[in-house]
Amino acid sequence: MLCRIVGAPVQDGAGRMGCDMGPSALRAAGLAHALTELGHEVEDAGAVAPGPLPPVVHENRGLNALPQVSAWTEAIAKAAYAASRQAMPIFLGGDHSISAGTLSGVARRAKELGRPLFVLWLDAHPDFHTLDTTVSGNLHGVPLAYACGQKGFHGYFPDLPAAID
Repeated sequence: MLCRIVGAPVQDGAGRMGCDMGPSALRAAGLAHALTELGHEVEDAGAVAPGPLPPVVHENRGLNALPQVSAWTEAIAKAAYAASRQAMPIFLGGDHSISAGTLSGVARRAKELGRPLFVLWLDAHPDFHTLDTTVSGNLHGVPLAYACGQKGFHGYFPDLPAAID
């Protein structure tokens, strides 16, 4: 199986320094070698970088880094869609706001192929807040709500090509 590694050195969603070092640390720890030893072909697609920051302002003034997370989500969604073409994409983050983009991108691919998309979400928190309901303002708590098509993300995050049921 072809495994395609994609780095997403995001830390804006958590409001904590250091998350952006995750992809480099996992690469340095030998992830590609371990996958090769398991019999997989490995392709490293490098790192995603966000585009220009969109001029987004939300009524919830407590949101942290909304333009940054919006730009990251769009860039990661495009990279996830591309990486999922005839390969098993492996995303290296970063804080878990990357999930908004990874889920959006692979959901688009699954929809085009007419295949179901199954998500196993393992986290201490459901990350099902919306931009209106988050109390902390940290956008690493919203990716699952966004990917499931909850209201309130239009105009702030990229439109979803396919929501997860």
